[in-house]
Amino acid sequence: MDEETFAFGSFRLIPAQRILLEDGKPLHLGSRALDILVMLVQGAGQTIHKDQLIARTWPDTVVDEGALRVHVAALRRALGEGRGGKRYIANNPGRGYTFVAPVTREHPSTPIPTPAGASAASSLPVPLTRVVGRNDIIAILRAELVQRRLLTIVGPGGIGKTTVAAVAEAVRASHRDGVWLVGLASLADPELVPSALSTALGISLSGTNPVSGLTAWLRDKRAIIVLDSCEHVIGSAAALAEAVLRAAPGVRILATSREPLRAEGERLHRLASMFHRRRAISSPMRRCAIRPFSCSTSALSR
Repeated sequence: MDEETFAFGSFRLIPAQRILLEDGKPLHLGSRALDILVMLVQGAGQTIHKDQLIARTWPDTVVDEGALRVHVAALRRALGEGRGGKRYIANNPGRGYTFVAPVTREHPSTPIPTPAGASAASSLPVPLTRVVGRNDIIAILRAELVQRRLLTIVGPGGIGKTTVAAVAEAVRASHRDGVWLVGLASLADPELVPSALSTALGISLSGTNPVSGLTAWLRDKRAIIVLDSCEHVIGSAAALAEAVLRAAPGVRILATSREPLRAEGERLHRLASMFHRRRAISSPMRRCAIRPFSCSTSALSR
């Protein structure tokens, strides 16, 4: 595979790997914004007609120019256009767009410098508060995730499953291709689960079978995928998890749900709410209930 690198400013773009680096660190872009950037950079200095950009970014789909403008605007923000007088993308009204920054093509064998201590990419949100009262459970989950390739945290709504899922961050160092959070709560159609994963990964899928495209892309990757809030798309989430794990031996999946996925190789961890845990511990009349509660919060397998 040709891994030619395009360097401009503090950025390096590797189209074959669908990676954009800023100062040696991965910069996450949506798949469509990345498609637009690749096309503009490869034709730097030339005006790429809007129809060409739309055809490349939305194959077999009819969209208006407004969608293209939205993604170009997002791309400009991601590149920091305008800060310090930097210019990357020029608009040619009625025609298209031109990448105007100087671009250097580097040989595929040219090493890409990575700062000391740099870690793999991640789409997990940075926690705004410290996780309280879950240290023992996080330690259990971390150990389970190291040993199992599919771990599902199961419990009622509002118990902090998403926060606990951040345990994936603790084992990110051993997964060179990062940790990726796929939020499924807002999906109304189960068939969109593969598209949600491709969007989180920043890749563009074409063809009639998006799962095949995903598994092919993930085949040689070492990554952790967090499927969050699977309960209303259980069937699709389970099928996708099984397909990915069969095709990509270096990938692990951490899922959160109100019920088990019932997927092949799944390991369950039933998580009780912090409210019930505090009541069980604080009430003298409930001392006999503490031991059963402790058992119920351990990792279980069905």
